[in-house]
Parts: sequence; structure tokens; C-alpha cells
Amino acid sequence: MIYAFSAAGLTRLDALVATRPLLAFDIDGTLAPIAQRPDEARLPDDVQRRLGEIARCTSVAIITGRGVDDARRMLSFEPRYLIGNHGAEGLPGWSGRSEAFAATVRQWRPTLATAALTDAGVLVEDKRYSLSLHFRGAADPASARGAIERCIASLEPAPRIIAGKAVINVLPEDAPDKGDALRTLIGAEQTSNVLYVGDDDTDEAVFALDLPGVLTLRVEPSQTSAAMLFLRDQREVPRLVDHIARNTTTLPANSRECQMR
Repeated sequence: MIYAFSAAGLTRLDALVATRPLLAFDIDGTLAPIAQRPDEARLPDDVQRRLGEIARCTSVAIITGRGVDDARRMLSFEPRYLIGNHGAEGLPGWSGRSEAFAATVRQWRPTLATAALTDAGVLVEDKRYSLSLHFRGAADPASARGAIERCIASLEPAPRIIAGKAVINVLPEDAPDKGDALRTLIGAEQTSNVLYVGDDDTDEAVFALDLPGVLTLRVEPSQTSAAMLFLRDQREVPRLVDHIARNTTTLPANSRECQMR
């Protein structure tokens, strides 16, 4: 992995931005600092403002584990694509399949609404098309994770599991992940040039794509990550967004004038 603000990192980043690529971002731990509870997370005002400027000049996608409505309430700008539930919601051409995902999640709710999880300090977040089991606030995180794993093992049909930072995400087995979502957006945009910025294991499905023209960046380095670039921590994200905004000076695809302020 290359540090994004090194000479080599900036060379790769600026060369891509100059092509007016699709710019795709995760929210939690990336655009917004991790919060104790999901509803407490906020995007900094300067990040919101700069993203709004970028979105007037090039296509911006938000690909998040949050539900679409939940993500939208956090944004003061309108991205071209807002994809929720790791790809199970809002993906172009997938609306019919999303309803099948919702039906599967409804089957699981009674099994996960148990005292065992509540007593272990697990917060069950129902996002309609997926479920997130948070144990960041648990007094004993290891015990809470064990309780989650035991409950998940009893789910029918067996789910797809995507781990994150102090959270276990439960999705229908045939639901798309963020990598599938990005592939779909690449087709919708008819582009091969993409920057994707994420921060944890849920984003590794994108980092592992290894597609020509796709540049990946992880917030916080990891020896096991497949991302190409990294930031030292989430506090460097505003600097990254500002750098992209200052270098996004071309006209957008719909030929409206793009003016960066």
C-alpha cells in the first residue's frame, strides 16, 4: 500500500482525478468518523461542502452499509448514486431482487430479537434489506460476538456474513456486496476509471476487484488489505476530499458549467 499523500500516491490520485472518474465513498469510518451508535454519526460540514462541489463536476457514488433513507438524511448534497445495505438497496436494475432480500430479512427478525443478544449488549439494527449486529457498546465485546455467532448459526436460510468494525452484517446469501455494487455502477456509467474510498472489511470486496482503471484507497492501513493507497486515519479524509475538489475542474457529463469555489 502507498500513502496517498506521498509523491507516488499523489501522482496516482491526480492522474485518475484528471480523467473525471466515478468517485465512490463509504460513509462510516470514511466520510464520517465512527460513532458509538449509528444514529450519532455525522459528516463534517467542510466534507459535505466539498463533496457538493465535486458532485456538480463529476459522478459521485455513496456505497454504504446503511439503508438508503438513513444515509440520505446524513447528506446535504445529492450524489448521482446512493447505494445502501452494501449493495442490496438502490442499485440500478436490482429493485425487484431487493424485495426478495427484504422478505428473507423479515424471516430472520424473530430469531435475532432475543434476550441473549440484548443481555450481551448487542444492538440489532434492522435495515430492511440487511441486519447489522453492533457490539461496540458491549461490556464484554468477545462475549457479545460469541452470542451473535450463535444466533446467526440458527438462521434459515443461512445468511451471507460481512464483518466490520465492531459489527456483524447479515445479508441474504444472494445479495450483492460492495464489489458487486461497484461493478454495476461501472456499467451504468460506462466508465473504467473509478476512485473508491473505504475503511474496513466491508470494503475489501471492492479493494480485491483488481480492475484496470479502478484506484482504491483505505482509511487506516492494513497489512492484509488489497487497497492500493491508504490514509493514516479518518482525520485525513477532509484533506483528501479537499484535494480532490481542488483538482476536479473539468466539465461534467451533462455539460453544465463546473465552478469550484
